[in-house]
Amino acid sequence: MVARDLMRRDVFTIRDDQPIAELIDLLVQEHIHGCPVVNETGELVGIVTQQDVFFSAVTRERATVPGGGKRPAKSPAELKVRDLMTSPAVSATEETEIMGLCRMMQRLRIHRIPIVKNGKVTGIISSLDIVGRLADDMKLS
Repeated sequence: MVARDLMRRDVFTIRDDQPIAELIDLLVQEHIHGCPVVNETGELVGIVTQQDVFFSAVTRERATVPGGGKRPAKSPAELKVRDLMTSPAVSATEETEIMGLCRMMQRLRIHRIPIVKNGKVTGIISSLDIVGRLADDMKLS
């Protein structure tokens, strides 16, 4: 089985220049935990998760500069998705074997992999997609 057989094609993406508030709205409204980040031409440039948002808030709160003072930081209203995203994103092609995706997820401790063709996001596979397929296959046995 390859990625094309299992990927979800209805992928929510966000642009790297969008405000963090819009990212949070997307995550909450669509009940997702992360999404691919694209640039103005629609090419994959990173990935962002709810953990990125959470840990960014914690890090900014606890960050200090030498001498013990608080680090000057952008206010949450000034932050853009590019300030939090992981770049480059781990991605795969539609022809990538599912077992290879599983190994990548385990080794890198990630839960979603965007599927790309010519630099554009065509799908996404999450660890839950793989577990769901495994559960369905076990019912058939």
